[in-house]
Amino acid sequence: MSENTRTLQPVKFPRHERHGLFMGLQWYQLGLVAGGVFMATVASAAGGPPALVVTSPVWAGLILFGVLQYARIPYPVWAYTAAVFFWRQQTGQTKYLVKPERPRAAGQLALPGGLGTLELKQTRDGAAFIVDRPGREAVAILRCSTTSFALLDDDDKAYAVQAWSRVQTAMAQRPAVARIAVQDYTVPYPSSALRDFYDRMKVPSRIDEINWGDKSYLDLIAAAGSAMSHELLVCLVIDTAKARRRIRDAGGAAAGLEHVVRSEVEALTTGLKTHGVTVDEWLSDSKLTAVMRGAFDPEAVPRLAAATASGQPAMTISGGPMAVEEHWLYLRTDSGFHQTFWISEWPRQKVFPGFMHPLVYVGNFRHTVTEVIRTIPTDQALRDIRSAHEAHDTRRRINVRFDRPLTREQRAEEEEVAQREDEIVAGHGDVRPAAYVTITAETIDELSRCRQELESAAAGAFVELRLLAGQQWPAFVAGALPLGRGLK
Repeated sequence: MSENTRTLQPVKFPRHERHGLFMGLQWYQLGLVAGGVFMATVASAAGGPPALVVTSPVWAGLILFGVLQYARIPYPVWAYTAAVFFWRQQTGQTKYLVKPERPRAAGQLALPGGLGTLELKQTRDGAAFIVDRPGREAVAILRCSTTSFALLDDDDKAYAVQAWSRVQTAMAQRPAVARIAVQDYTVPYPSSALRDFYDRMKVPSRIDEINWGDKSYLDLIAAAGSAMSHELLVCLVIDTAKARRRIRDAGGAAAGLEHVVRSEVEALTTGLKTHGVTVDEWLSDSKLTAVMRGAFDPEAVPRLAAATASGQPAMTISGGPMAVEEHWLYLRTDSGFHQTFWISEWPRQKVFPGFMHPLVYVGNFRHTVTEVIRTIPTDQALRDIRSAHEAHDTRRRINVRFDRPLTREQRAEEEEVAQREDEIVAGHGDVRPAAYVTITAETIDELSRCRQELESAAAGAFVELRLLAGQQWPAFVAGALPLGRGLK
């Protein structure tokens, strides 16, 4: 979209590139193929054709194991994922139970697994941010609000899209910013929540002439059923290793880190204003832990929201779960069953901005749509583009040598790489988005029904969802927790 136009235009997403070292095969696939060919050569040289036939199940199986794919994922990757999962299962790493008798260090989040090292720091004005010392990152979570994109007219939609492009460009030019994650939490509330809100907000003294209005409003609440509440969070992830000099110049240690985090949050807040997004607050420690708790314990969300709305004193909330049990296809926590999906394919045809609405507003169940945006330095982006050009040239030479035509898909990949290079040369930033959808239900049967609704909505959004089998815990961390993490 041109910067000078205010007309909403369709866009096309680039395909997910799957380059290999040779003929689209990765190094481990080439190793398996080479091992199978070597075994066949040795058998033929040692025993002739009879030995080659006898050993064919071994060397042919090795070659096929390296070449074949399931759901466009090579068999070795499936084998590695299954081996890691079952090893973790045998060593007890797929189950987590809180042990109250064990003391917890002050300032650490009570989270399972590798998240137990995360530290919660508080600024001098009450805001909070998370410090990951092993990962050398700091995370600030902002609660935002904006006008629904679907309610804007075409001119305002076009301006919002251009503004968001400028926000991403500015983010790519800030070396301290590692990632930005945008999360939309959708939480269903029963009709009783609307009635409770009405009871709190109505004027105690009512005149008889408007009682009919009250009755009509109560009838409307009774017929409304459950209501859906959307909460928008933006997670800013700062690379403390790249910001080491700035931290040192600002005083070092915790004070310097707080200064850098605050400056980056202010820059992001200013950029989001141009996008029509208002940053309502930088989450405090109690609100941040409440969001964490809601992800693990969905039943606690209405209770915590009611306590906050009634003006009760701030409670001490533990952000971690009491129990976690990871399975091959789903994750179970305190009061919920979860499944996390990865958007593996974006729309192949041109779509207008807002095509994700079917996923965001699907069904009357709790779900979270997360997009993790990772910035790519310009020099690294140009190196990746040169590597892609070289891979395409190699593929062309191989096709010419074996007299094979260039497919439309291969030609489209080459055009997309050239377009990406033109955009970077023109001054645009390069980012890599990854999106996840997490659904939550009270029972495993209800989770299955929610999955069917989600897959139907994905078809309406022209995206392909892939259930991350054997990776449900890291996928849940990436898609449901406000940590700005993605799967590597």
